[in-house]
Amino acid sequence: IGECKSKQEEDKILTSEVSSLKARFGESLSPKRAKEAIVRMMYAEMLGHDAAFGHIHAVNMTQQANLLSKRVGYLASAVCLHPGHELTTLLVNTMRRDLKSSNHVEVCAALIAIPKLINLETLPALLPPVVALLDHTHEVVRKKAVMALHRFYQLQPSCVGELYEKLRRVLCDKDPAVMGASLYILHEAAETDPAAQKDLVPSFVSILKQITEHRLPSSFDYHRMPAPWIQIKLLKVLSTLGTADQKASEAMYEVLYDVLRRADTGINIGYAIIYECVRTITTIYPNLPLLETAANHISRFVSSENHNLKYLGIKALASIVQVNQKYALDHQILVVECMEDPDETLKRKTLELLFRMTNASNVVFVVDKLLSHLRSASDLSFRTGLTERITQLAERYAPDNSWFIQTMNSVFELGGDLVRTDVAHNLMRLIAEGSGEDEDADLKLRQFAAQTYFEMLRRPKL
Repeated sequence: IGECKSKQEEDKILTSEVSSLKARFGESLSPKRAKEAIVRMMYAEMLGHDAAFGHIHAVNMTQQANLLSKRVGYLASAVCLHPGHELTTLLVNTMRRDLKSSNHVEVCAALIAIPKLINLETLPALLPPVVALLDHTHEVVRKKAVMALHRFYQLQPSCVGELYEKLRRVLCDKDPAVMGASLYILHEAAETDPAAQKDLVPSFVSILKQITEHRLPSSFDYHRMPAPWIQIKLLKVLSTLGTADQKASEAMYEVLYDVLRRADTGINIGYAIIYECVRTITTIYPNLPLLETAANHISRFVSSENHNLKYLGIKALASIVQVNQKYALDHQILVVECMEDPDETLKRKTLELLFRMTNASNVVFVVDKLLSHLRSASDLSFRTGLTERITQLAERYAPDNSWFIQTMNSVFELGGDLVRTDVAHNLMRLIAEGSGEDEDADLKLRQFAAQTYFEMLRRPKL
């Protein structure tokens, strides 16, 4: 199949294979050949071909005493069936029996299939044996049990409500993988009811501190970065719990400083942690020195040659601007340079950030840069966005009426039909009526406008 040069050629092979499998399942197969046939059936389904005739054989194989056969049966069932499939109910008793097995490999095989196949009808039958596995001696079983409970929570949050104390204790599990698995269900619970999880902030902070100090086994390192995925999840949890809560946020500031400092190693996974940390800093109750530190770290993203890092930097600066514009303004030149990038997505994101960064003190500089891009831009969508943003900035922050008229003349000249008609009406009303506060100033404005338009009309070509 890997050597096929077209989809038609692949379909021809698979159609023949499915026909062959259908005939083979009608025969009496040895355990080894049955396993091979089910694996082939699974691949056929994964490649988009219907092999429903083999589903019942996969379900039957989960009941085999042979461990390898059982694992293949559960794997094929999880891949080929769905929670609403009529055959899933036939698996419930087998799963319940295997969850109580003394062989942890059998238990794991059932736990892998449960999140894929569970539904509201079968959940009550499987919840008690899965909860009992939170105290299992093997860490891999405890981890998979937590993952199964996470799926139960997604289906019916109320069913896990009484188990919060048990799940909280999982945070203290001696195996970091089990603790890491519990973060997902605790995060979703925190998003639903943050107040109920606030008392866990010290625990989350303590765990994050232990990870950054390399207290976890080295097997959790990725490119010498300690447990990066757990770090990122913990940062998301802290972000949720620290939103609009000064007391909870103050407990996080020190560890967030530490995460920023230790993650700055110049590798991609480090950049991912920095980005998530900045998102957390801009979401929780603001701390100005921490925001400044975050902005300094992100400035290196924006000045990078890597387009992906630049894009992340622009997104992170946009979140900083929403909290405090000052710290993003320090990197204004770097942001403006991103407008020169050939990547259209990056240019649009940069345009949005520049719009948010602009105020009365830098509007002349920013609008001048945007007008120069409007002169050279060819993409219609980007030109439309530029025209709209320049117009809004000029109307909002114009230092004086003369500058506003000159700027709008340039917009009309370069943007043409892209400018909204009400913008032209507003400009004509300004020239005709003036500000209404100073008659002499209004007269000078009209004279300036008349002189400007006269000079434009004298040009050989507008």
